[in-house]
Amino acid sequence: MVKETHTKGGYLFALLALPFIDNEYLSNYEFIYKFILLIIYMYFAYIGSLIPDIDIRGSYASKTFPKIYKFFGSKFRHRSFTHSILFLYLLCYLSKIILKYTDNNIVFISSFSGLIVGCFSHIILDLFTKEGVELLYPIDINFSLMPIKTNSKTEKLICKVLNFIVIFLIGYRFYILI
Repeated sequence: MVKETHTKGGYLFALLALPFIDNEYLSNYEFIYKFILLIIYMYFAYIGSLIPDIDIRGSYASKTFPKIYKFFGSKFRHRSFTHSILFLYLLCYLSKIILKYTDNNIVFISSFSGLIVGCFSHIILDLFTKEGVELLYPIDINFSLMPIKTNSKTEKLICKVLNFIVIFLIGYRFYILI
């Protein structure tokens, strides 16, 4: 899938997970601070929705983080490690360690929650492509749920539908917050 579809998917998954994040971490904060934390959360969901493509030349993630791309691009095939359950587990483990040493700082909680939800959305969306993903990396088996071609008319339609749902959910979530 292309960048636009992944970002819309990242926003969608972040908005769907928002009630859980809000109830668990944000409910005790004043409106303004909560609003700032939600912006941080959504921004990191955006970043997370693009991070798994750090292993491919020319992607937004590889252009934004060229040093990280050099590491991942040279060691892993596209849609292997960075599109796996192992990658998500290591990301969760890293966030747990960092949160421990920052005394569960709410800014880090918002950031890592968004990042993990965004990465998860990316992997789920790529499961619907013809190429699929190596979900159980290092086991070399590609999983694909549908044969959608990247940048096809079908993907563009999916992107438009995701965009509509995201706009609706943004309005709905902010209505509930107020």
